[in-house]
Amino acid sequence: MRQYVKGKPNPVGLKVFVMCPTYGLPLDFIFYEGKGTDVQSPEDTSDLDLGGKIALKLSDSLQPWSSIYVDRYFTSELLFDILLNREVFATGTLMKNKVPKLTELQTDRDMKRNGRGSVDQIVRNDKRCCLVKWFDNRGVLLLSTESGNFPWKNVLGGLRKKKNT
Repeated sequence: MRQYVKGKPNPVGLKVFVMCPTYGLPLDFIFYEGKGTDVQSPEDTSDLDLGGKIALKLSDSLQPWSSIYVDRYFTSELLFDILLNREVFATGTLMKNKVPKLTELQTDRDMKRNGRGSVDQIVRNDKRCCLVKWFDNRGVLLLSTESGNFPWKNVLGGLRKKKNT
């Protein structure tokens, strides 16, 4: 089944979700078959969106104390809680509309005053999940059950070698 994915250089083709380690070898994959794509899992996944269900299914083969890194399509607090119950740690970028309503992070405007590289962090009451907002050109949200923004190291950024012409 061919899919259309808006914003991609080649928007028409097969849609495949793949789990890979850092060296890029595919370990597991799931083909997207349209709205009828059904992903079975032993946990109750009725509240998860499709991205969460796919990530949960792909993580079935992981050993305890593994870490996974996902992009904003898959990241949700509920998914990370389920993975943590399996003793699998997760980190991923988060969309603004998935941030809990009562979360009080600094606004982009306040962070812009502090300059690029400013960071704000909130840790959940049970200390199992951390939400970090980092400001570069705009605010970037990161949700993690593995780490927060400490320890903090300063690095020199933006250094480029001069080209000899």
